[in-house]
Amino acid sequence: MPASVPPSLAQYTEASVAGDGLRWEGHMADDIAATDGPIPMALLVATPEALCLNSTRGNYRLPRSAVTRLGRGNFYPWFFSAVRIHHDVKGCPRELQFKPSRVKPAAVMAQLRSLGYPVG
Repeated sequence: MPASVPPSLAQYTEASVAGDGLRWEGHMADDIAATDGPIPMALLVATPEALCLNSTRGNYRLPRSAVTRLGRGNFYPWFFSAVRIHHDVKGCPRELQFKPSRVKPAAVMAQLRSLGYPVG
């Protein structure tokens, strides 16, 4: 963990997750607000079974069968530079977006497509 990451936010870094799965650190937005700043406040972990989006805004597990589409993020809050997760999980915010910190959203979507997620 870099020294610049406060211990309270270390759980949102790629190094905080052991095991299989693709992982990206960054920021997220939901129906109400978004995280932002130089330190990651969200972590997206993808396996063939599910997407897990953990952040200071909440922790969400979306089974692959519930992910209806992945696409480009909305205008708000990041000018389309995020991955928008369309899903049908009851109790989760309808609008979930993830903005990766060090890669482009298209690269994240390509890797998610390789895991069998519907991208388009």
